[in-house]
Amino acid sequence: MKRCRYRIRSLAEADLDGHAYAIAQDNLEAGLRFYDQARETCEALCEMPFMGVAYHTPRADLAGVRYIPVRGCPYYLLFYRFNGQSIDIIRVLHDRMDREGWL
Repeated sequence: MKRCRYRIRSLAEADLDGHAYAIAQDNLEAGLRFYDQARETCEALCEMPFMGVAYHTPRADLAGVRYIPVRGCPYYLLFYRFNGQSIDIIRVLHDRMDREGWL
């Protein structure tokens, strides 16, 4: 399979920044490491785009959305859609967040 590319949408970028900031309040290195782990997760998805779990919802606008935990940060879920050529990172949410409300 040809390696795809990924694109982080603006809401997902804001999510990453917010989570990294919150983590950094307790541990700066861990906050910075969160960015690296998110990038590693995105790169892994480019190798195996279907390794995430299908997100089941009755909402038609979320058809085809999958999610996967950020590497090393299992409470942070990366939501994405694979279109056959590229991966769109839609949101990055904490496991306790209301997924339907944020997606």
